[in-house]
Amino acid sequence: MMKSCNIRVGLLAIVVSVAFNEAYPQQTSRNKSSRDTVSADRSLDEVVVTGSGVKRINNSAFNAVAVDMTRLRNTNMDVADALDRISGVSVRTDGGLGSGVTVNLNGFTGKRVKLFIDGVPMDGSSSSFGINNIPAGLAERVEVYKGVVPVEFGSDALGGAINIVTDKRRRRFIDASYSYGSFNTHRSNLSIGGTFDNGLTLSLTAYQNYSDNDYKVKTQYTDLETSQISEEEQWFRRFHDQYHNEAVMARIGVVGKSWADRLVFGLTYSHEYAQIQNANLMTIVFGGKHRKAQGWTPELNYVKRNLFVPGLMLNVSLRYDMVTTNNVDTMSRTYSWTGEYRENSYQGEGVATLAEYRGNTFAAVANLKYTIGENHFISFSNTYTNYHRRTTNSAANAVQSTAATFMRRINIKDVAGLSYKFVPSYRLNFEAFLKHYTTDITGPVNVAESGRADYQEQQRSSSATGYGAAATYIFGYGLQAKLSYEKTYRLPTDKELFGDGDYEEGDATLRPEKSNNINFNLAFDRTFGRVHTIQAEAGVFYRDINDYIIRTIGQKGTAVSTNHGKVLGIGVDMSLRYYYRNHFTIGANYSLQNLRDKERLNSIGATSVTYNDRVPNQPYAFGNADASYTFTDFLGKRNRLIIGYDIKHVHRFYKSWQSQGAKLYIPRQISHNASLTYTMHDGRYNVSLEANNFTDALLYDNYSLQKPGRNFSIKFRYSLSEYL
Repeated sequence: MMKSCNIRVGLLAIVVSVAFNEAYPQQTSRNKSSRDTVSADRSLDEVVVTGSGVKRINNSAFNAVAVDMTRLRNTNMDVADALDRISGVSVRTDGGLGSGVTVNLNGFTGKRVKLFIDGVPMDGSSSSFGINNIPAGLAERVEVYKGVVPVEFGSDALGGAINIVTDKRRRRFIDASYSYGSFNTHRSNLSIGGTFDNGLTLSLTAYQNYSDNDYKVKTQYTDLETSQISEEEQWFRRFHDQYHNEAVMARIGVVGKSWADRLVFGLTYSHEYAQIQNANLMTIVFGGKHRKAQGWTPELNYVKRNLFVPGLMLNVSLRYDMVTTNNVDTMSRTYSWTGEYRENSYQGEGVATLAEYRGNTFAAVANLKYTIGENHFISFSNTYTNYHRRTTNSAANAVQSTAATFMRRINIKDVAGLSYKFVPSYRLNFEAFLKHYTTDITGPVNVAESGRADYQEQQRSSSATGYGAAATYIFGYGLQAKLSYEKTYRLPTDKELFGDGDYEEGDATLRPEKSNNINFNLAFDRTFGRVHTIQAEAGVFYRDINDYIIRTIGQKGTAVSTNHGKVLGIGVDMSLRYYYRNHFTIGANYSLQNLRDKERLNSIGATSVTYNDRVPNQPYAFGNADASYTFTDFLGKRNRLIIGYDIKHVHRFYKSWQSQGAKLYIPRQISHNASLTYTMHDGRYNVSLEANNFTDALLYDNYSLQKPGRNFSIKFRYSLSEYL
C-alpha cells in the first residue's frame, strides 16, 4: 500500500508539471536563472556564476562558506549529503533513510552546531523536518559558519551554525521530482508558486521519503536460549526498520510594498513513522518497537528596509512548533537478528512505554540593522526560545511512571547581540560584537543521596556575556586572509536536559559549556587565461572548552549526557579545487581535528587516567575528493551529460576513552560514489542515475551503527521558472 501511494505521489508531480507547462507555453530557456542552467553535478563550488548571497558569505570576515544548492537539485542529495562534502564538516548517521543524524563541524558535534532556516532556530522542529529529510531543492543555498557565529543568528553555538536559506527570488515556478532506489526507497518533491504584479506571493511545497531500509548488516548474534552473544560477526538483513515521512509547507504574503518589503505567513505540517530495529548498540535488537511524530508550525516573517529613516532595516521572524511524539514499546518479546523471538513474562522489548510527549517551542528572532554612510554598520539582534514539554497518556504508563514522569520540563533561552562593522575599503572589513545569554530551566532533579531515586521539580537560572571580533583583508591576486575570535557559551538542549522518553536520558542539572574560539584562514581564488580557475583554502582553529558536555552509551544501549570538564581542540582544514571552463572540475578537502581531554582530576580528586586522551567517538581525520565532466550539446542543442565521481575517507577512531582500556574502534572507512545526469532543454527535463558506496564497503558512524551498503537510485525531475 505504501509503495503504491509513493508511486501515485510521483505521478501526480509529473501530471502537475505538464499542466504548468501547458499554462505557460511562452516560457523558454531565456526565462530561467543562469544558476538553474549550470550543470548539476555532485561538486559543490561554482566558478562562472555565483549568487550574490553565496559570494557575500564566502567573502565575509567569518570563517564561513556558502553552498549553492540549486546545483544539486538533479541529485538525490538532501541537505545532510551536501554538508558532508564541505571541508571541516562530517555528517554522521545512525543507519539508513530517516535515522538519527548529527553534524561534526571543526571537531564539535550534536547541538554544539546550531541549525537555522532563514535565520530562525530549528531547536523545536519535528524530527521529520531534519537536515537528513529536507531535499536539496528546498534551499537556495546553505551557509556554514565554522566556530565564530554572527550576532544575527542569536546563536549559543560552540562549533558553529548552519543556516538553510530558502528561495525567495521573485518568480513563477514549478519543480517536481520523483526517485526510486535500493531497499524500496521512494522520494518525491513538488514545489509550485509565484509572485504576481500586485506583490502577492504564494507557494506550496510538499515532499515525502519512504524506505524499507532492509539492507544487510554484519554484527554479533544473540542466542535466544542461552542469551549468549556470539564472538564472531555474521550477516543479517534488517527486518524492522521501515521509515516514512511527509511534509507540506504553504506560504502566502506580499512583497514590494511601501509598508513592507516582505510580509509572509506560513504553515507547515509534518508527519513521521519510524520502526526501530536496534538500540544505540547493534546487539540489542527489536521487532515491534516504533516511533510516531507529527508537527504543526505556523510562522511569520516581516522585513522592512528604510524603516522611519534611510539605512534602517527591521527583520522579524516568529515560529511556533507544536510536536507530538509517541514512543511505543509494548511487545513481550526478545528478538534476535534472525527475526526469531522468545516470549517474555514482562512487557516491553526494551523499556516498556506507550508514552505521548507534547513539546511546544516558541521562537522569536528580531534583527535591527542601521547603515551609516557607506562604511559603518550597526546591528542588534535578539533570539528568544521557549520550550515546554508534558507527558500524557498516564493510564497506559501507570506501571512505568515515576514522580518525575509528569513534572514540567521547560527550557527558556534568550540571546541578545550587538555588533559594529567597519568597511573602509573593499579590501578590508572589521566587525566587533557582544552577546548576552540567559536561560531558565525547570525540570525533575534526583535529590536522593543514595538508594532509590527521589525526584523534585526544580527551577534554576543563569546568565553570561560573550564577545568577539572578526576581520578580513584581501591582498589582491585572489588572496584573502580571515581572523576571528569569540568567547562563547553553549546552553544545554532540551534532549540533553530532559531526554527523549526512550533511550536518551536527561539531566536537568547540566551546566552550559563555555569556550574561547579562534579561527585563522587563508583563501585563494583566481582565474588564469579565462579558462583555468584555482580555488584553495587552508585554515586552523583553536577551541578551549570548559564544562564540556559528553554523551556516553551504557551497556543497555541508553545514552546520557554529563559535564566532563576541560577539553582543548586544535585542528586544520584544507581544500583545493581546479576548474577548466565550465566543463571539468576536480577537487579535494581534508580535515584534522584534535580534541583532547585536559581535565587533570576526576570527580573524586584523583589524577584522571584519561588526561590528554582524544575525545572518544569523534572522527578526527577525514576528507573528500570529487571530479566531474560536462558534455555540452550532448544528443541535441541545450542538452548536457554530466559524469561525476566522489570518494570519502574517515580515519579509524576509538569508541570510548583509550586509557580506560578501549579496544573497540570504528575502523577506517572509504566509500565511493558515482553519478550520471542528463539534462534536456536547459535543465527543464532531467534524469539522474546514482551509485552510492558501489564498492560495498562497511560504513559506520556512531558506536558501530552500520550504514547501508551498495545502493542505486534513479531520479526524474521537471523544472520551469519565469523570473520577474
